[in-house]
Amino acid sequence: MNEEILQVRDLLVKFHTKYGTASAVNHVSFSLARGEKLGIVGESGSGKSVTSKSIIRLLQTPPAEISGEILFHDTDLLRLSEKAMQHYRGNKISMIFQEPMVSLNPLYTIGNQMSEVLFIHEKVSKAEARERVLAMLRTVEIPSPEERLRQYPFELSGGMRQRVMIAMSLLCHPEILIADEPTTALDVTIQAQILDLLNELNRKFNTSIIMITHDLGVIAEMVDRVAVMYAGRIVESAPVKELFSHPQHPYTIGLLNAIPKMKGDREKLETIEGTVPSLYQLPEGCAFANRCTYACSLCRGNQPPEIRQEGHSVRCFRYTDEWKES
Repeated sequence: MNEEILQVRDLLVKFHTKYGTASAVNHVSFSLARGEKLGIVGESGSGKSVTSKSIIRLLQTPPAEISGEILFHDTDLLRLSEKAMQHYRGNKISMIFQEPMVSLNPLYTIGNQMSEVLFIHEKVSKAEARERVLAMLRTVEIPSPEERLRQYPFELSGGMRQRVMIAMSLLCHPEILIADEPTTALDVTIQAQILDLLNELNRKFNTSIIMITHDLGVIAEMVDRVAVMYAGRIVESAPVKELFSHPQHPYTIGLLNAIPKMKGDREKLETIEGTVPSLYQLPEGCAFANRCTYACSLCRGNQPPEIRQEGHSVRCFRYTDEWKES
């Protein structure tokens, strides 16, 4: 097994607002090996993006309150000062955001914005920065890179802007690349190109990737291992093939059943009944209990333990001795 370069331990994120305290991430733990592609999947509000932004300390505190450990090698990122964290953010760990038009500054050219990354993290001349920027734009297969340096974000297509963001995030050859819904705003053809590009960059640079998405199709195509989140918790984690062939948590089963399927000449679409509980008032027991057909009193009053077996973990009472005895 490859060396583990990131360990998230018992991560807890709360937001203190005028409406009360929202528990966005609840005791989340996972690891990431060198060169591994990890997918974090779940519906909107499950805590995926908050988890990823916690890793590179992009959450404003307050209103966010963060505890636990985020170990990059042996360094706990949550214990670093903001000045010390700048050495890691964008350098050792980079992030691709969902909408590149928002992430790129409309007032500066592509060349200026990409060169700035190198000026912040490395001592390079303008000439060297330009050559490295051009080389990375060629790596992500942007045509006429010399021309792109002089252009502004609005002059590029959505797919081209996303390639610029990927190139920018890879300039310092980070060990970890976090991709937060990187294909959501793109059409299907461009989505496929971006995913192929990320896979190729993973093979070329051995960069570890955390893919944040709600799209199970992207997960199936892209990652080695999957963590399924619901109401701020990881409820199931397994290698991607194992998860799709033998899902164990009722929420995971519901997600997979909700994928549109063609049966005969009619398309059958299944749904998960009920609604996600409010993050301001999470239940004492399993957060999925009010939507689960298997739920009993045991589930509604207690948090299910994590059951591990051969690289597959699940938080559900159905796999415990208490369930068998109830």
